[in-house]
Amino acid sequence: MESTAALSNRSWKFTLFFSLTFLIFFQLTSDFIESIYTFGLLGTNIPPEIVSIVLFFSPLVLLLFRQRLPLRAALVLGGVAALLRGLELVLDPGGKMLASGLGVGILLVTFPILLSNLTRKAPASTLEMGTGLASALAISVLLRTLGTGSDISLLLPWISWLLCAVLIGLAVLLLRENFTPEPEEETVKPRFCPAAALSSGFLGALLILYFAFISPTVLSRWSSVDYRLILLTLGVAWSIFAALLTGDRIRQISRPLLAVWNVLFLLAGTAAILINQVRFPAEAGGFPLYQPDLSWAAQIPIFILLLLSPVIGMDFILLTGEFTRRRPTTRQLGGGFTIAALVFLIVVLAQVFTTVYDYIPVVGPWFRDRFWLVFLFAGLTLTVPLFWARQRTIPGPQPVLRQLFFPLVLSALVVSVVSAVITEPRPEVNRKPATLRVVTYNIQQGYDQVGKRAYQQQLDVIRSLQPDLLGLQESDVARFSGGNGDVVRTFAEGLNMYAYYGPKTVTGTFGIALLSRYPLENPQTFFMYSVGEQTGAISAQVTVNGVSYHVLVTHLGNGGPIIQQQQVLDELAGKQNIIAMGDFNFRPSTEQYALTTRTLDSAWVLAGSPLTAGLDPERLIDHIFVSPGTEVKSAEYIVSSVSDHPGLLVEISP
Repeated sequence: MESTAALSNRSWKFTLFFSLTFLIFFQLTSDFIESIYTFGLLGTNIPPEIVSIVLFFSPLVLLLFRQRLPLRAALVLGGVAALLRGLELVLDPGGKMLASGLGVGILLVTFPILLSNLTRKAPASTLEMGTGLASALAISVLLRTLGTGSDISLLLPWISWLLCAVLIGLAVLLLRENFTPEPEEETVKPRFCPAAALSSGFLGALLILYFAFISPTVLSRWSSVDYRLILLTLGVAWSIFAALLTGDRIRQISRPLLAVWNVLFLLAGTAAILINQVRFPAEAGGFPLYQPDLSWAAQIPIFILLLLSPVIGMDFILLTGEFTRRRPTTRQLGGGFTIAALVFLIVVLAQVFTTVYDYIPVVGPWFRDRFWLVFLFAGLTLTVPLFWARQRTIPGPQPVLRQLFFPLVLSALVVSVVSAVITEPRPEVNRKPATLRVVTYNIQQGYDQVGKRAYQQQLDVIRSLQPDLLGLQESDVARFSGGNGDVVRTFAEGLNMYAYYGPKTVTGTFGIALLSRYPLENPQTFFMYSVGEQTGAISAQVTVNGVSYHVLVTHLGNGGPIIQQQQVLDELAGKQNIIAMGDFNFRPSTEQYALTTRTLDSAWVLAGSPLTAGLDPERLIDHIFVSPGTEVKSAEYIVSSVSDHPGLLVEISP
């Protein structure tokens, strides 16, 4: 028998190893999906690297092994995945896709090997794995908060390299341990169906965390609830859960109570989405349609969802414990994890389809307005497998969890909340500016012309323009397709500006945003009639030098449908001091442009239509229109490799 001190020493190593392994899985999966989407966004031919998506089915290789693979194999594979995570940060988009995909594939093989070696005692227990998952969530939340909506390790790669080095170091330390295999404790004959169900539940826990919780900005953008409140509620809930992990109370949770907990969690998430979705009319006469303002009481389901979210960790511990009881074979785990990975991939694609449905032939339109169903299905991948967990298999607490990992989880979440409060923008307003500088910019979802994430490069370009008002298009936030990043939050904090993000992400509408150095008054979102992709616009007022301006930002559908522009103009009718900007998707020679200039003036034309090298004035689709009589001092198109669209800077005499 090993000493208590030896077991405790090994316990913290395994717990930290699990924590960093889960964290890197979230990061690699996020980067992999983002890379695949980026190639589609660029409109390039399907690259050879896209074949890397088959790496989701890497658990199939386990079908080649009759015997249980040793724990050492999982430790080595975990270290290799860490190396790939560090490497992909410096590769071009194609290389990043391959490296992140290979890393995901390796971890999808690592997990079943770990589970096949999981025991109720030493060398590693389900409680240590569950604590590792809670710690991974806390670290991910911290990294996302410090990165103002995006994982800060993408902006400062040395952070990721440090975490990867720690993981590799832990793997090396554990490889030097002398593991004494426990006697087999099989009480149930291994069968494939339970193994597949448990495998789906294991990945289901990771999926639902990836779906909504590892980046708190996701729930904030679902609902427009303040990011800081989301973060605070999540921190309270998971800190309580982390405290429960350090004692015996978690073992006293009954199966009926757990079932009710799961049902309420799923209902709260589904209700939160449905409440925040917009019911779009089928006929053009129902538009323009304003996104309704919801009372605080209507957002109660979001907070219930957050408070109940630790059920994910509870389910995870129970399901992993069931692996120790059933002891499935390596081949059963290989087949089970292949099915689980397929379900994982389907949910990821389905969530992406809820936005890009118009670009997916045949299948795509079915996903329109079904964001709630995708969440519900993701949740069921975790909860349904609980039917195969026939007994409580939660081990007793380890002292090291109380001494080390509860403080780790708590401190990470507390620092996240404090960071979110400290970094909230507090713009300094120039009460009497010489000019009002207005910029509209289609930022291609935050990627440059070769497909690299370019948040900071785009921010540098915009900062050099010193805008007072900034309209963004193709600025989707908090979606799988963009790595659940939040480019609008990044820009708002980087520019120290107020910000309003348009359509809630559950509406399946492409993102638009309005940033301002002046307080935004009465910001609203409205939608125009759309046959294909749903389009929207933002309207708000700002007051400069005692003059109230009515500001609008929009991004029309492909071809700039005239009915959409007509509805935009109808909403502007009768208003004074208009500044309407965006990617209108129509050129100066079109009927839509002629319709617009009957009531508004092009700021670029008022400034004398200055030419920009490399731009054909007849092909311009990014415009700023103003009320007749507005004094425009200058206008300039800004061409840069950080986006596939030029920015447009207009100076207005306030």
